[in-house]
Amino acid sequence: MSWLTTSLDEHTIVWTFLSALVGGLVGASVRFLFEDLLRHRLGWRRTVREVIRGNTTPLLRAAETLERQINNFVRNQEQGWYSGSEYYRLSTLYTFGEYLGWIRIIERRFGFLPYESSRAGKRFNRRLYGVFRALSSFGYFRGESPLAVERSQVPRRMLTAIGEVMIAGAGSEAEGERVRQFTDFVVTYGRDAQFRRWFQDLDGFLRRAEKREPFEWDRLIAVGANIRALIAHLDPKGAMVARRELSNLPLVIHEDLRDELKQEFADLLTPVTRRSTSDNG
Repeated sequence: MSWLTTSLDEHTIVWTFLSALVGGLVGASVRFLFEDLLRHRLGWRRTVREVIRGNTTPLLRAAETLERQINNFVRNQEQGWYSGSEYYRLSTLYTFGEYLGWIRIIERRFGFLPYESSRAGKRFNRRLYGVFRALSSFGYFRGESPLAVERSQVPRRMLTAIGEVMIAGAGSEAEGERVRQFTDFVVTYGRDAQFRRWFQDLDGFLRRAEKREPFEWDRLIAVGANIRALIAHLDPKGAMVARRELSNLPLVIHEDLRDELKQEFADLLTPVTRRSTSDNG
């Protein structure tokens, strides 16, 4: 029986060694998962939340101002204020520039944070950049003539350039950077030809929209819808900005776009508005 006892002792030693080895590997893996991967992920998620929270108020104000200006533009289109009043034209360009400036500031502060990897990050990203989809992409007009849609675009890079030049002390990465004040914008716009050049495409777009050119007109309404969705995302309870449903959908010229906006932003429409908009379509 001595050989059996010896064999069991030897196997016990082996099993003890293997158990210690496996336990060590598992422990190291768990430690790596929680201390390195999860802690890193939780760290940048916390940073993302802080960046969003720190910029919510100015972004929200800029978004509401832009939404109100678009609504005013659309509802008073026949008055010809944009082409007939320098003040109205400059204030409209400024409201677009102010919003684009805050987007650019937020992009700088995010840096390389992978905020799109979370569901909340993706939703925020879609709402933040909805204005670019409305102004620059083919996304809302997939079934239309590509050439006509392209002519109605405001180039994406030009919108980014507007955001950059609207930042006071452009080029600074400091946390204290801010968007130009209206008086500074007006003076610079009047004196600096290159500064005006950055707004030329947007200005042309708004002039055509005022004439109710179908694609430009509908793009402008789509911008307003995306801005309202961003406001609802940032302030879902209406604590800072009064809650409102989507405006101007009955005025959309392309029926397919109207239907798409109704589906995309259904939560911003009352049941009565959904039915009446559908009937008008």
